[in-house]
Amino acid sequence: MLKLSVFTVATPDVTPEEMCEAAAAAGISGIEWRCKDTPAELLEQKPSFWGNNRCTLPLNASDSDIERFKQAAASAGMQTISITPYVPCGDLEGTERVMRLAKRFGASMIRIGVPGYDRSRNYNELFEQATAFLKEGEQLARHYGVKAVVETHHVTIAPSASLAHRLVSPFNPDYVGVLYDPGNMVFEGYENYRMGLELLGPYLAHVHVKNAGWQPAAQPQPDDNPLQPLDWSCGWRSIAQGQVHWKQVLRDLKAVGYDGWLGLEDFSGTYDTRTMLQTYVNQMKTWMEEIYQ
Repeated sequence: MLKLSVFTVATPDVTPEEMCEAAAAAGISGIEWRCKDTPAELLEQKPSFWGNNRCTLPLNASDSDIERFKQAAASAGMQTISITPYVPCGDLEGTERVMRLAKRFGASMIRIGVPGYDRSRNYNELFEQATAFLKEGEQLARHYGVKAVVETHHVTIAPSASLAHRLVSPFNPDYVGVLYDPGNMVFEGYENYRMGLELLGPYLAHVHVKNAGWQPAAQPQPDDNPLQPLDWSCGWRSIAQGQVHWKQVLRDLKAVGYDGWLGLEDFSGTYDTRTMLQTYVNQMKTWMEEIYQ
């Protein structure tokens, strides 16, 4: 059976202490701390995933910050598995700061930045930039004993398993890996799950669990102009209601021998935080009992 964790970007309305208590009560044992400095002006806003997220470890965390977050996890018997920042590709100093934080928490990995892709720069140029940075990131990972993971993410040069693999394949999988995120791949980068997982092989370091779905931006009419393409939009869905067939993903993870963590990152807003945590555990345990029996 795979182990369950939660990425605290998905729990913005609770404190670290409240999150750890609720997650542990639900049956989650691992934490991925969102790591980012929160601008003062955002602190006055209502909690949100990427704004005033109350469950965020500051990038420039003080000793007292670090002790608070470590104590929150320890009191609930939870393990910090990742420090997950938003440091951009090329920021070696910021990446090393996160590596140091991860080492202090005993975390096994951090997310490392890759270039975005918006058609303004050639992919091949961005790929060279990313591989040069990953070479330095690999050296940091060796030094700190913390793996640098590239997330499959839309609007980057690594939206799919195969493009992420192309990026990490020159490096040692002990130090550089891939965070496989099928929910992101609904937006961009979908490939047959098992094929992608087979390709990643030893580079498969972690899996995020969320979902999304596409729908027409406007309901098409029979007399619509056939020369006017129909616009579609993609948005977040609850784990069972999006286009990712999570039972199939679990079957494919089993087929490739993955025995790591499944990290909750639900942005759908379907449930309040505590209900979301418990629903996730119920889903994963029920499906895994069926698949892994």
